[in-house]
Amino acid sequence: MTQQRTLVAGSGQPPVGLATSAGHLLQLLRLKPDGYSRAALLELTGMARSTLYERLDALFAAGLVYESTPLTSQRGRPPRPLRFDDRNKLVLGIEVGHTHAGIHIVSLGREILASRRVPIDITQPQENVVSKVIEHSLRLLDGKQPVGAGVGLPAPVDPLHKLGLERTVLAHWDLQRLQEVMEAKLDCPVLLENDARSMAVGEVRGPLESIVAVKVSTGVGSGIIVRGALVRGAHGAAGDIGHVRIPEAAGKRCRCGRDGCLAAVASGRALLADPRFAHYGTLRQLVDAYDEDPEVRAAVANAGRVLGRALSATVGTLNPGRVAVGGLVGVLPEFLAACRQQILDDAFEPSLVDLEIVPADSRTATAVGLCKLVEESLYAPERIEQLLAQRTG
Repeated sequence: MTQQRTLVAGSGQPPVGLATSAGHLLQLLRLKPDGYSRAALLELTGMARSTLYERLDALFAAGLVYESTPLTSQRGRPPRPLRFDDRNKLVLGIEVGHTHAGIHIVSLGREILASRRVPIDITQPQENVVSKVIEHSLRLLDGKQPVGAGVGLPAPVDPLHKLGLERTVLAHWDLQRLQEVMEAKLDCPVLLENDARSMAVGEVRGPLESIVAVKVSTGVGSGIIVRGALVRGAHGAAGDIGHVRIPEAAGKRCRCGRDGCLAAVASGRALLADPRFAHYGTLRQLVDAYDEDPEVRAAVANAGRVLGRALSATVGTLNPGRVAVGGLVGVLPEFLAACRQQILDDAFEPSLVDLEIVPADSRTATAVGLCKLVEESLYAPERIEQLLAQRTG
């Protein structure tokens, strides 16, 4: 019986109730980096000693748990804590953008060990883009084997494949085929997720935090986390605010083919479409001119105000503790300042209490978020139970 490889993102929720299986035991250990002693696990789970030890033995044999440095003890032999074995385990995080792909090797401890930025053209055939990304990923890995890979995409990601991509920048892509090809070439399970949602997961500071993370680069997207749980929606389109119609965009054609979308006035593509900035050619060149060109700064600030007006409804609806704005355009100071002020002006006061509106960590958040999502899926209790059953079978 072959091991199931394809990864499906989980809920992000901590376990509820007793650890009734080896998979739940591992989840308990994953959520406490310092680990537990055997005595603490017996007390916490209520298991019989023989049952607990049998399940721990299975986790030891699978290389999922190890004994760490002894805990301090007043007398007698100090207990050795049991920990989730994340040592030397790597995740490959791939951010697929419109014009570039960011490739990262991330430890399960969330440390980015190596990165590479690769120019791509997402409008090219899927096979061309994917082949280039895989080639550079294997070069960066240099023989190292990841336990899994996460791919952040600038489009909704529906694990049930019921949501079409026809109106997105990936209209010509087949995500099921993408996952199959990458798993075969990288020889590990692969998880697909929306890039802004991945960034939101990487931005989370605590297990019960509620945040909205917004990515503004070529396009506009957001990720929503409510009390630690990532919101995906019925078919993976939650947070796709770039294609909400707004009055400020009336008559302006969006890349999706409709008129009046937020992305038609508040995205990097919208800025480049302004005739005043045609000479910059690329979004990177336009952003590099931000400090020197007052017209660019004014246009960036206006885009920030428009986004802030749209986000004020999200803030009022979800009441997050933090709004993190990232992406090539989103982190520009005047964009963020204008966005923040518009939210403060428009949102209802109770939803603004203790609200932080801050720049996202665009350098690492998406890669770290992809690592978290891969780990969460790869070591989900039901998947661990399947793995252990295959080993004994």
